[in-house]
Amino acid sequence: MRNEVQVQLSSIRTRQRLSRSFSWGATALLAGASLGCILLILQRAEILAEGPGAWITVASAALLGLAVGFLWPNSWNGTASLVDSTYDLKDRALTAMDFADRSAADDLQRMQVEEAMDHLSKVNPVEVLPFRLPKLMIPAVCALALMFGIVFTPIQSDEVLAGAPEAMPVVLEQAKLLEETMLPELEELADEFEDQELKELAQEIEETLEDLQEPEVDQREALAKLSEMQQSIAEAMEQLDLEQVDAQLEQLAKALESSEATEAASQALKSLEYDKAATELEKIDASTMTRKEKEAVKSDLAKLNKELGEGQQGELSEAISEMLEGMEQENQSKCKGGQCKAAGVCKKQGVKKKIGQCLGCQLNRLSECKGACQGQCQSNSWAKSKSPSNKAGKAATGQATGEEKTKLDSNRVQENINGIAGEGPSERETLSTPEARQDASRSYEKKYAEFKKQMESVLDSEPLPLGHRQTVRSYFESIRPSNGDVTSE
Repeated sequence: MRNEVQVQLSSIRTRQRLSRSFSWGATALLAGASLGCILLILQRAEILAEGPGAWITVASAALLGLAVGFLWPNSWNGTASLVDSTYDLKDRALTAMDFADRSAADDLQRMQVEEAMDHLSKVNPVEVLPFRLPKLMIPAVCALALMFGIVFTPIQSDEVLAGAPEAMPVVLEQAKLLEETMLPELEELADEFEDQELKELAQEIEETLEDLQEPEVDQREALAKLSEMQQSIAEAMEQLDLEQVDAQLEQLAKALESSEATEAASQALKSLEYDKAATELEKIDASTMTRKEKEAVKSDLAKLNKELGEGQQGELSEAISEMLEGMEQENQSKCKGGQCKAAGVCKKQGVKKKIGQCLGCQLNRLSECKGACQGQCQSNSWAKSKSPSNKAGKAATGQATGEEKTKLDSNRVQENINGIAGEGPSERETLSTPEARQDASRSYEKKYAEFKKQMESVLDSEPLPLGHRQTVRSYFESIRPSNGDVTSE
C-alpha cells in the first residue's frame, strides 16, 4: 500500500526537487558571479593573468547548485504534510503513509488509507507547489550582467588618459631628412650597378626609418635604431674589402712600371683611376716590349703572383698568373686574356669605390642625425673648458666665432683733406670707390661659395667629431655674405 501512496505523491515530490534545485542554483550563481567579478577586476588590473577562470567559476557554481539541489534527499512525509496543508486534509496523507507501513493493519486503518488515496487522486501538483522565481535570481542575473560589463567596458590606463603618444619632433625631423637624402641615393646606386645586396640594404634601412617615425619611439630607441643602420652600413663596407684590393692593385702597378708599354696602366693604378686603368690594361701589347723590359715585368709579376697565391682575391691572382704564363710562353692570346681579367678586377674595384664613398657619406649623415637627436635631449650649452688638451672635443659651444667679439684697441677717424690748388702740376689718387667695394664684395661671395663647397665635401667624406660638425656649419653661416645672394658655381 505504501507504494500506491508514493505513486500519488511522486509528481509533487519531483516538483519539490526542481524548485529546490532552481533556488540553490540561483544562490550558487550569485556567489559565483560575485567571485567572477572580483577575478575579472584583478585581471584587468594585471594583478592576475588573463584567462577564462572567472567564467569557469560561474558555470561551475551554477551547475553545482542545480545538481545538489535536485539530488539532495527529500522525505515522503514532508511531501505528504505539504499536500495536507494545501488541501486541508487533516493529516490524511501523512496518516496514510504511516498506516501503509504497517503490515498488520486493521479494517479501520485500511479504510482510512483508501479514503486518503481517494483525496490524493484529486490533487493537482501545480496547486500544491506552483512555480515561483527564486528570490536570489534577480541579484544573480545582475551580478552576471556586471561581469559582462567589466569585460566589454575598456579600462583607461594612465597613458590613454594622458593622450596618444606623439613622435619627438627632432626624431621625426631627422627621419624625414634621412628618408629624403640617404634612401634615394642608396636606391639609385643599387639600380645603377644592379647590386642585390645594396637593394636589400636599402630595403632594411627603409623599414628602420618607418619604425623611427612611430609615435612611441623615444630618444633612446631612436639612437638605437640609428646605430642599427650604422652597423648595417659598416658591415656592407667591410664586405667590399676596399683597402686590401687597393693594396694589391698598387702592387700590380709597381710590377707594371718597368716597361714603357705598361707605364700608362701603372700610373692609372697608382692614382686609383680604376676605369682608366682597366682601359690601359686592355690596350697593353706585350709584343712591343723589349727583351729587357719583358724580363723585368715577368720577374715582378712572378713575385706578386707568389705573394697573392690563391687566397681571397683569387680572380686577381688568376689574372696575373695568366699574364705571366702568356709572357713566358710568348702566347699573346693568353697574355691578353690575363690583361682583360685584371681589367675586370679594376672595373669592379672602381664600382666598389663608388659604393664605398656613398656608404661613407651615409655613415656621416647618420652620425649627424645621432648628434642632433642626442643634442636636443641634453643641454645645448656647454661650458668652455679651462683645461688644455691635445684631443678633439666632442661638444659644440654653439658660438663658432667665439664668445666675444674681437676688441680693437684703437680709435679710427676718417677725414677728408682738401688741398689748396696752386701753380704747377698736381696729382690725384682715389683710394676707395663704390665700384671697388662692389668688386671686393663679389670676390668675397665667390670665395665664400668655393670654400663652402669644400666644407660640405669634407663633412660628407671625413669622420669628424659630432661637435665640430655643428661648429663648422655655424661658422660658415656667421660669415655668409649678407649683401645679395651667394653665387654658386
